[in-house]
Amino acid sequence: IREQGRIKPVPHDPLLPTFTAWDLGIGDAMAIWCAQRERSGDVRVIDYYENSGEGLGHYVNWLNARGYTFERHYLPHDAAARELGTGKSREEMLRSLGLATEVLPALPVEDGIEATRMFLRRCWFDAEKCRTGLDALVSYKRRLNSRTEEYGTPEHDWASHGADAMRYMAMGLKSKPVADQFKPLKYDNRGIND
Repeated sequence: IREQGRIKPVPHDPLLPTFTAWDLGIGDAMAIWCAQRERSGDVRVIDYYENSGEGLGHYVNWLNARGYTFERHYLPHDAAARELGTGKSREEMLRSLGLATEVLPALPVEDGIEATRMFLRRCWFDAEKCRTGLDALVSYKRRLNSRTEEYGTPEHDWASHGADAMRYMAMGLKSKPVADQFKPLKYDNRGIND
């Protein structure tokens, strides 16, 4: 990506809808990527945010302050699990805060990593706003089994949050055909209708 010059200023395009993908953390960090898909299928990765120790309202406020027009927020499969304290899922809580969410199916991590490798070939990253997320992608690695000297599952460390959120972005946008994103608007005497 660096060699191909795909890390540079990539401004938000107000004519394109914005998608987010989240890695939800409670004790761990929570990571959010913001991206837009062009008609060509290229993906403009325009923003990244990561924090910990904050409630969901904090992240929704961060998103609202960006000024983007969001179409969909992709969440990992465990976002549908109900919390013991509230009896609600994190998806339900985010919906109650006004987000149009989609919980992605549980897939093997290896399948998601391969989907992400293919997805990254179409991505252009904003150098400034995505710096921390890019550092996470570069630092994502597998655990080395010192006894067998073989690499196994991905390491769960500071870099895994941004990498997992990018994996969810790859899975979410892969499930949405480009043509569906650009449906023509229909006009009638009451205004615009979907």
